[in-house]
Amino acid sequence: MGKRGRNKIQRKEWWDELSERRKETFSLLLLALVPLALFSPSILGGMQYMGHDMIQWRAGAQSLIEARNALGEIAHWATHMFSGMPAATLSHPPQPWNLDTFLQLLQPIYPLVEYWVFLGGLYLFFRLMKFHRLSSLFGAIIIALSTYFPIIIGAGHNAKFLAVIYIPWLFAGYQLLMHTRWSRPLSFFIFALALTLHLRAFHPQVTYYFLFPLGIWFLYDLYTAWREERLQPLLKPALLLAAAAGLAALVSIQIYWSTLEFSPYSIRGGSEVAETTGLGEEYAFTWSQGRAELMTLIIPGAFGGAEAYWGPKPMTSGPHYFGAIAFLFFIIGLLKSPHHLKWIFFGAGALTLLFSLGSHFSGLNRLMFHHFPLFNKFRTPEMWLIVTVFTWGTVSVMGMEWIREQFRSLPTRKEWHKPAAAAGAIGLLAVFAVFALLSYEKPGERNELAAQVAQQNQVDPDDPRVANAVNRVLTSELIPAREEMAKGDAIRFILLLVGGIVLLGFAASGKLSVWLLMLVVSGAALFDLVTVNSRYMSEQALVDQTLTPEEVIRRQERPLDRAIQSEIDHEEGWPWRTFPLLDNPFNNAIPAYYYPSIGGYSGAKPGYYQDMIDHALYSGPHGVNLPLLRMLNVKFITIGSPVELPGWEVHYEGDDGVVLETTDPLPKAFYADRVHEETPPVQMLQALTGEFEPRSEAWIDGTLEQQPVADPEASVRISRYEPNLIELETRRSEPGFLVLSEIWYPPGWSAWLNGVEELPIHRTNYILRGVEIPAGEHRIELRLEPTWYQAGNLISRGANLLLIGIGIFGLWVGYRRGGEEDLDIG
Repeated sequence: MGKRGRNKIQRKEWWDELSERRKETFSLLLLALVPLALFSPSILGGMQYMGHDMIQWRAGAQSLIEARNALGEIAHWATHMFSGMPAATLSHPPQPWNLDTFLQLLQPIYPLVEYWVFLGGLYLFFRLMKFHRLSSLFGAIIIALSTYFPIIIGAGHNAKFLAVIYIPWLFAGYQLLMHTRWSRPLSFFIFALALTLHLRAFHPQVTYYFLFPLGIWFLYDLYTAWREERLQPLLKPALLLAAAAGLAALVSIQIYWSTLEFSPYSIRGGSEVAETTGLGEEYAFTWSQGRAELMTLIIPGAFGGAEAYWGPKPMTSGPHYFGAIAFLFFIIGLLKSPHHLKWIFFGAGALTLLFSLGSHFSGLNRLMFHHFPLFNKFRTPEMWLIVTVFTWGTVSVMGMEWIREQFRSLPTRKEWHKPAAAAGAIGLLAVFAVFALLSYEKPGERNELAAQVAQQNQVDPDDPRVANAVNRVLTSELIPAREEMAKGDAIRFILLLVGGIVLLGFAASGKLSVWLLMLVVSGAALFDLVTVNSRYMSEQALVDQTLTPEEVIRRQERPLDRAIQSEIDHEEGWPWRTFPLLDNPFNNAIPAYYYPSIGGYSGAKPGYYQDMIDHALYSGPHGVNLPLLRMLNVKFITIGSPVELPGWEVHYEGDDGVVLETTDPLPKAFYADRVHEETPPVQMLQALTGEFEPRSEAWIDGTLEQQPVADPEASVRISRYEPNLIELETRRSEPGFLVLSEIWYPPGWSAWLNGVEELPIHRTNYILRGVEIPAGEHRIELRLEPTWYQAGNLISRGANLLLIGIGIFGLWVGYRRGGEEDLDIG
């Protein structure tokens, strides 16, 4: 035998002679090293990811942290954003200890351990599906390193990523409970624990999206059992599944109870003005994936990537890249795999891909939006593609598994030609589209550029010179750069695709052992995804590992902020509010770190507050509603340059901006001389758009026992101002109506007269609270005591102990049986 033949045999023997345990260990060790290929700066380099959303969260939560430090209690009301809002929308109270608590202690090496959880869950899920360990290794790589996940890590979407990493464990738990006879207590525990950890990460959108493939799988199991007349044997695992889900829900009940309580009042609960019960359709579908843009699943730069993006979305941080190698095995799996779940996973991926198109596939998506439960609570349709990548990645693993089975037998090795040829043909069509069919011009881009050029040169947008300048910018700068990126990635894609096919050819001819083929293909997929991901990993999100989010925010502090901070506090102990026009006020929480703001950053602000922003705040002759600002207790406005506003003067002026201060601020609590009763909400809002004086009149949705009587000698003083308690001292000779410049929110808030008599809190002026005050001297307390906090905490702790107990019991049963029910994972 020649030297070449001996080497080939040795390569086979090296793997085949390993014990099963060593093969498993080898595969897991390779997976453990995968995160280092992309995240070495944060794992080994003394850096950490501190993206936009993490900074925004920390800024928005400042008032809660201050209150906890000062009062030693959990604050249930965030005072610094949107004039006040429920704290649970920003930061949940501490939850009972669980495994995810341990992950929080490992934050300095984030996302290493989180990626181990993710990769390990994917590997376990595929092994439970009885795929080979190297097929499972391949599947874990192509799903976990698809570009969306590294992108959201860099952006600071930590909750989203933490919710995703438990998804494969959830599917693994489902497989254990529904499709194996392994230890029922341990199977129950794994599913319940996976769902518990997923729910505690708290990203309901991820939960909702992944319920679709899991639900489709369950319905398929139900249908199969009915067809084969074995529904009764399915009943027990199905009941255990429901019980495990119920237990997980109880463990995390506190955070979801508070969310359900707030949901009707948030923007996701609809708008009274628009008469909707969810998000507005236009807003919800803003980040819809373009039809042609789906090409970025296999050619990442087809639509410009991130900075050069020219697709239909407003902008993007990067594509949902699936991978050229993953695509090859997806086509093979789709055309050749005999796996009974192939069409379930393909179908779930196809459905969610159509959902990702949003307004670009309006027939289906408008139907779902208006009629399917909870579909209208979520925005950013392109996010559905994470489900597509997960489910179609599973089909790719089926393709790898089919190749392994076929290549083990020489007579069947030629059957791979047709699916490989089909993948090549589809790939060539995609490349042809990149070279011949794409325009590389963003919709509406010419008009936007024309407006910019016209403004810069102070000419009419219809001036022919403007059109020539726009055409020159597009044809000589923007389009060539986009085209170069797209064509470069198209060539890269076809080379990787052809390389994968060549590797299959070597293995089919016996020149490459099957196990080595699987390892080389996994390495090629890793190289493919890491090199693309590295384009979109934001270096700006990397900061020194010793820095805290607070320190990063403090470094952004300006003289302007210090000028406001020095004058923000009132002598009664409450702070004035600021309208930070200079800082994109309703998409930025940073100002709220330094002082109370009527703006902020949240995807779940109160819906009626958003109505106020949309329909009242920018009304009036001055471009901003000055009476409304006074009503909201605003004393300062930040702006780029001085402007003339009646009743406002310059408080600070510098290179970083201007601070305007009102000369007649309205206090936190004041009396209204006249009250319009039983005013419909929309009419209340309309009343705020005109010229009104908050002290003179107020509009409420209920009725009063007695109309207020003007009392020039009346006084009100806030003696205590805390997130969970506001205490006022009032004095009147006649009955009156007190308006409190705090946001109306019924759940949990109550008003008490002298600590013994409860008073109704009226929705006042659409967004504020009002209380009817009797004559005399009184102490008024407004207390926030949410039901979900105490009750939910007790239920959560009890359920958590039960979950841990079931886990211990399952381990004990397994030990007693001495491994008699070893898991068969192929």
